[in-house]
Amino acid sequence: MGYEHLQNTLKAIALTIPAARAFEMTVEFVLGQGRDTATVGRLEDHFRDRPAMKTCIERLKADPAARKCIEERYMGPELNLDELVNYPRGSLGYTFAKIMKHLGYAAHFYHDRPSIDEETDYVTMRVRKTHDLQHVVSGFSMIGPGELGVIAINALQFGYPAFMTIDLGAIALSMLRVENWGTAINFVRAGWNVAERAKPLMGVRFEEGLDKPLDVWRKELDIEPVLHGQNSWHEALKGLEL
Repeated sequence: MGYEHLQNTLKAIALTIPAARAFEMTVEFVLGQGRDTATVGRLEDHFRDRPAMKTCIERLKADPAARKCIEERYMGPELNLDELVNYPRGSLGYTFAKIMKHLGYAAHFYHDRPSIDEETDYVTMRVRKTHDLQHVVSGFSMIGPGELGVIAINALQFGYPAFMTIDLGAIALSMLRVENWGTAINFVRAGWNVAERAKPLMGVRFEEGLDKPLDVWRKELDIEPVLHGQNSWHEALKGLEL
């Protein structure tokens, strides 16, 4: 596909140019179809103390609910899949647990920052914890095309630097293709469409309504979920009894 040469070039200059290092990590993530979560963690670490992250936090604070979460350092209880799978059928908690168990994913799949005393560390940890919950609520699948969509929600709503870089990188890489060059762009655009209509998601305390029906959550958040296509978990997991 011609991406490997670009990746090698970026690796050669990444040590001296931070932006190139960030984009090189983005190439790794996109080539891996969104499966390498460690790459996302490295991107988040890369942006931790940079101006883009400070701007992201200021954008978040413009939403009263998100500002309150930041001030309180709200994280909510740990998500226990064995407990959530016993929640009412059709609820957010039940659906989340069924999908995660089916895919063999852990609820706490991510690495923890040493503390959340700093706003930048809190925001990163909150993004990590709610990431798969946002997949479930939005309808975006948890691999490949669906990752570009759910990442685009956070990129557009509050400019989360790591996710902006991934989506911009995916768009740039797609432009190098001769065939199907617009595919990744459409997956990103699907996330933007959800983000533009939906209420700000980073101030949502999902943990306080895990027993609430998923359909009610979507209505309250003005989310029109992705129900069809290769970027939808509804399509990818249509054989899963929910």
